[in-house]
Amino acid sequence: METARRPLTRSAPRTVVLFTGIFLALYIAAFVFAEHMVARSETQSAFQKLLPAQGEQVDWLVLGASHALPLAYGDVPARLQQDTGQSMMVLAEIGAGPLYSRFVFEQALHDLDVKHLIYVADSFAFGGEEWNEARVADRKLLRQTPLRPSTAQILAGLVADEGVDPRALLDYLTGFSKLNPADRFSQGGWRGAADFDRSFRPSRHAVSARIAYLYPKGTPEAKTVEHYLDSLDGLFDLADAAGVEVLALKLPVPKTFRDSLPGEAAFDAVLRGRLTSRGIVLHDLSEAIVDTAFYFDTDHLNADGVGALYRDHLLALIAPK
Repeated sequence: METARRPLTRSAPRTVVLFTGIFLALYIAAFVFAEHMVARSETQSAFQKLLPAQGEQVDWLVLGASHALPLAYGDVPARLQQDTGQSMMVLAEIGAGPLYSRFVFEQALHDLDVKHLIYVADSFAFGGEEWNEARVADRKLLRQTPLRPSTAQILAGLVADEGVDPRALLDYLTGFSKLNPADRFSQGGWRGAADFDRSFRPSRHAVSARIAYLYPKGTPEAKTVEHYLDSLDGLFDLADAAGVEVLALKLPVPKTFRDSLPGEAAFDAVLRGRLTSRGIVLHDLSEAIVDTAFYFDTDHLNADGVGALYRDHLLALIAPK
């Protein structure tokens, strides 16, 4: 009986190696397929937009959170190209704080010849890690981030220096979220471009719900705001080193929403102080469009609103006569 068992014992390691090899081969095949079909087949995220644009000159690069996205929905880049001959790329991202914007900007500097940066500031984005470190590590965004050595290097730097969860780098390198979809960043019904042509009926309940979502801990602590202003300084340091000129904006929001923002005056004061120390002017357009017919929800410009913003304000800032 002992003699009969020996071949089985000797073959066990070979069986383990064989099955391990098959598993790895299948995983690699699935990873390559997911990388092509998920991460590289669309141009929705900032990193997906950058991939096919490598080597291009961009006169105006736009960063920020969702308030900047209607510029893309309203074809402002195409309008600017037609009116002035200048190019624009909108790389804003839903819920993107300054740390995530820095992540995108560092990749953009690797891929593009950037002349000017427009940073769209929102106070909520400086209020906590949920809009910064957690956004860098967000599985839905990692799923939409093509695998590239340059991106991996930037992400590794954020893990080492900025406190981003190391599992984000592991996820990115293994393609876990591309193979295992997850929607862990619910937008509470926010549909972005799908609602761009509609007008919003003012609702205090909707505004209250939106504020609670953006400021889950209430008014951000001063030390937290200062910490993420340091992240913004890091972004501007990259711009300075690359010779990129910076324009800082606050975009229009309805009065009911603006009046509900916690600690907004204090944030504006400290933001202006940081920008002034760098010679950057904050162009505050938050009160520039008051009619709620120009918004598709509590705080995002619709098609008519973007048209008015571009015609009456933005064009003069970008291409003054």
